[in-house]
Amino acid sequence: MRLQKRSNPESETSLDRWIPYCDAFPERVPNEIYRAGFDHRNPFEGDHGIRFELRPGGERALASYETWIARKESRRQDAEDSRSAGPGQGG
Repeated sequence: MRLQKRSNPESETSLDRWIPYCDAFPERVPNEIYRAGFDHRNPFEGDHGIRFELRPGGERALASYETWIARKESRRQDAEDSRSAGPGQGG
């Protein structure tokens, strides 16, 4: 079964209105995967050996996702580099 969503009766904001779930995580997909971008083609604790599999025709969506992750990581690294440069040491 692919990613599914069910209504969250305890929802307090629009961000938690839906609970993502799948065969690997029948209760809830961990935020590290669903929101933080962990690549679930790799093992993740508690996934019962079930990994992400690309749906037929999903190559463009995967490429977009990978681009988004790369940009996010680049921004994180830039921010980290700026902090470690300290005042007066930046370019």
